[in-house]
Order: sequence, then structure tokens, then C-alpha cells
Amino acid sequence: MNITVIYSTGRKGSSSTYQIAQMLIKELLEDGTCFEFQLPKDMPHICTGCYACIHGQEQKCGGATAMAPILTAMEESQLILFCAPTYVFHIPGQMKTLLDHFAYRWMVHRPDLSFLKKQAVIINTAGGGGMRSTLRDIKDSTENWGIARTYCLSQSVWNYTWKELPVSFQNSIQIKVKRTARKVRHHAKHLTPSCKVRCLFMLYRFLHKHQKMSAVDDAYWQKKRYTTGTPWKANL
Repeated sequence: MNITVIYSTGRKGSSSTYQIAQMLIKELLEDGTCFEFQLPKDMPHICTGCYACIHGQEQKCGGATAMAPILTAMEESQLILFCAPTYVFHIPGQMKTLLDHFAYRWMVHRPDLSFLKKQAVIINTAGGGGMRSTLRDIKDSTENWGIARTYCLSQSVWNYTWKELPVSFQNSIQIKVKRTARKVRHHAKHLTPSCKVRCLFMLYRFLHKHQKMSAVDDAYWQKKRYTTGTPWKANL
């Protein structure tokens, strides 16, 4: 299994999200390749709302060069990990910046429906509250990209660094990592999109089939032949 992992910060040794990601990668990587990206270093460009991507000119975006290797890695992976600690009840700004550049890849616009055969895990830690809203920030994107299954692995770590974590916290993390790995392996055998993802696909397929959306997006769906069949059963 190939894995793409995106870290919200460059912290490693003391970062709980980083260390949890390493545990999950060790469980699932096997003979695959792990592609790693660190924010904001690997995606420094902030979306300016130029609308180039929405108008079908994503290569004119100032962040296109930085996005290219990230997109390639995702396309070559079966699992995508997002490491996102909670910052004031939401994802870190650098993770939001990355997600902003994927606006045109939402199913309502011009998705890559090979993502219907991929899974994602959101790894989230927090010193206090805000875990649910942080997870929602990312899950909104993964579901609208068409990723088949998205799992959430959250852990409250209070104000502890990784090396200071109490034994009870460590045990909780180990259980959650094992449980998440089992879910990923189980669904990988016969992967089908979740009910919500299928419903989103059906809705947008209907709209694009009847040319109810923008001309650029309707033409894309027609060209890709996404308006017929069930892509998760096809060789995309």
C-alpha cells in the first residue's frame, strides 16, 4: 500500500500527530512507498482567490508548481494521511491553504474520480477542545473530493509533549492506531465509497449530465465519461 502523508508542521520528536502517523504508517505501509510532505515548506503559496482553477486554468495558479508533486503522490497512493493538530478549534492555517488549492477538485467541479478507490485518515491531537471542528475542516474536503472512506483518529494530549505522555494516553493511542489500521485493511479488500460520498456523486452526476453547472465543469464530466456508470467499479 502506497501512502501519502501531509504534516501540518515541521515538528517531529515532540509532536504527537507526527508520532501517531509514524505508528500508523508502520502498521500499513508494508511493501509500499511513503510520500511525505511538510507544510508550509512544501506548499507555501496562499490562495489569492484568482479563480484560475475554477475556470479550468489551474496551471496559471501561483501554487501550481508546488501542488504538482503532492497531486502526483496522492494519485499513486491508496491511503492519504492528514496530520492536523487543533489550532484555536480548527486546522492550522497552512493545512487550510493546501485544501484551498483543491477547490477545483471537488466533485461539483472537476474531480479525479480515481479517488473513489482511495482511503484517508485524519490524525488529530488537541490540548483541549475543538477536535470535532478540526476533523470537519478536512473531512468536508476528502468527502467532496470523492475519497471512498475517511477515518478520524483523535487524541486529547493536554499540554504534554510526546515524550511526556502519561501511560494511559499512550495506551489509548495504541488502541486507536490498531483499530484504524484494521478498518483500512478491511475496506481495502473490497473498497466502496461511503453512503455520503455515493450520494454526493449521484447528485453531481445528475447536475452535470443535464448541464446544470458551469460549462467548463459540465464539459469535463462529459469528456471523462463520469456521467454514466459507477466509477468505483470501473478501471479509472
